[in-house]
Amino acid sequence: MDKDVKFRRNVYIILLCVLLLGIATQLARSEFILKLNHNDHLLEDLQTMREKQKLLAAAPPNAAVDSERNYCLVFDEMDELSTQIKENTEQVLGYMKQPHTIINMDQQELNFSDCKAILLTASLEQLDGDVDTIEEYVWNGGSMFVMRSDHPGDVFTQLSRKLGIINFSFVEGDFGIELTSNVLIGQKGVKFDGDYIYNDSIAGELDDESMLLARSNKHVPLMWKKPYGDGQFVMFNGSSLNTKETRGLITGGISMLEADYIYPIFNAKLFYIDDFPAPIPRGLNLPIYREYKKDLPAFFRDIWWPDMLKAAKKYDVKYTGVVIQSYQDQVEPPFNKLEDEELHGLISYGREIIKSGGEIGIHGYNHQAMQTDPRVAESFGYKTWRSVEDMEAATEAVLNYIAEGFPKYKVMSYVPPSNVLGPEGRQALIHEWPNLAVIASLYGVDESNRAYVQEFEVADDGIIEMPRVTSGFFDVPYNVWFEANTMTSVGLFSHFLHPDDLTDIERGQQKSWKDLYKEFEHMLNRLDTTYPWLRSITSNEAGIGIADVLLSKMSVKHDVNQMQVSTTADSSEQFFIFRTDKKIGKLVNCNVRKVDDGIYLVTAYKNDFSIGLGR
Repeated sequence: MDKDVKFRRNVYIILLCVLLLGIATQLARSEFILKLNHNDHLLEDLQTMREKQKLLAAAPPNAAVDSERNYCLVFDEMDELSTQIKENTEQVLGYMKQPHTIINMDQQELNFSDCKAILLTASLEQLDGDVDTIEEYVWNGGSMFVMRSDHPGDVFTQLSRKLGIINFSFVEGDFGIELTSNVLIGQKGVKFDGDYIYNDSIAGELDDESMLLARSNKHVPLMWKKPYGDGQFVMFNGSSLNTKETRGLITGGISMLEADYIYPIFNAKLFYIDDFPAPIPRGLNLPIYREYKKDLPAFFRDIWWPDMLKAAKKYDVKYTGVVIQSYQDQVEPPFNKLEDEELHGLISYGREIIKSGGEIGIHGYNHQAMQTDPRVAESFGYKTWRSVEDMEAATEAVLNYIAEGFPKYKVMSYVPPSNVLGPEGRQALIHEWPNLAVIASLYGVDESNRAYVQEFEVADDGIIEMPRVTSGFFDVPYNVWFEANTMTSVGLFSHFLHPDDLTDIERGQQKSWKDLYKEFEHMLNRLDTTYPWLRSITSNEAGIGIADVLLSKMSVKHDVNQMQVSTTADSSEQFFIFRTDKKIGKLVNCNVRKVDDGIYLVTAYKNDFSIGLGR
């Protein structure tokens, strides 16, 4: 009898445990647990960042923390190409925290005695009368980066041997580039073809002392490094350093002007899914139905999204999904509940985004770009918003919509529909959305002048401007080129795609999902292989970290045995690219990871750190 009682008691205990486990599992999956998921710490970090920004704005002007290095950026304001390269280089130097002085050779006398290095964006031919000064400067240990070529004249002829050129002939144009070095990190041996990079170059031959960094598709030397006395020249024999897409070449060239060079990077891998979660069109897509026997909502739910989650897990990706509430084109209030909005889809897809380590942002109440210019609206087939107040009301509506599904969640990132945002739209967002931290639009130049094009910066109103660089499910040569330059420049991969890319003739190239997914995996694998050190991170997390880098200052003290760095950053980890041919010695408050030949990722844990240098 006692055995039966004991047996029944054990059975009850087991059943109770199974019941409790089932309840716990359901709770873990339920909206109740999800609603407890919040990200208040990011709001606290945002507030800290904005307080720091105010303090810096109120502080007396100070161009840079004391540094042993001072670069001179020399340009000719009467030369359009020179001015463009100068402006592009200024932005690069700002990201690199490199103190520099601007010299307008049209108005100022050239004096290089205080220059650690010279960055020349003007034509060499404008240096007539200063050739001997330049030769002496470099011979005695200075460095000079000649950032464009021109039709060879008397000055080029006089300097050509010092620049490493044995003989030269005429200027010829060519598309494409072949990297014969790692001037772009991880790209040695890679060849880029296409009309997205063009250079007018002087055809010539280099001497044996010159280190070829890149050449054109016609094998004309395009970029090289040449020692001269105790100093060196870096020469770019082209005309393309005036574009954002070549900022990595500028950064790589600058980092080769000294024996040991360190600069900060963002170290972030970002993936945005635009229009997701969003209403999924009802009905059939014939190619998808033939292959999967599913309508569109079922396909995206059962095939596309599980594949996207699988890829994210395999290749360490965190998605930032930006929400669309409705695809109706209403631009006048009241903005009530709409027939096509899908709260259930928002909750179910949003839950899985957050659960996988990702983040939810906003794309819009609908897909009508928030701007008031009828010409821009017409070019996209959009309606024009009448007022800031109407855009504020729409912003309030989508915030309430997300709060209905995620009451405790703080939405902080915004991606403009079609990457279009007018000043009135930006004003409406900021007024109605106090938690807005990041606006993520486009980095590349928009020739139509319709897109919201950004630099990485913290705007005066505290918004973090954090542009995306590339897009799509598969590698496009231009994207890989832009990516490689951005990676070398600021250490960031920021990419976006859309669920409906596969149904769009241009964006999906009429490929099946099976083929597109294979291409997507190939892109992720290439990225992971080339830059395995990148941090996978979400929009808000990256924004706070990038703002900290942008608002911080940096100083460097360097001798043959040690590199000492101090910063004013607040992050618990800071990241730098360090280029050196020396052996790494004792490390203080940091560690290093080799990411290419002679190139290291430095992770610093305190504001003062040092790297020992061996022979």
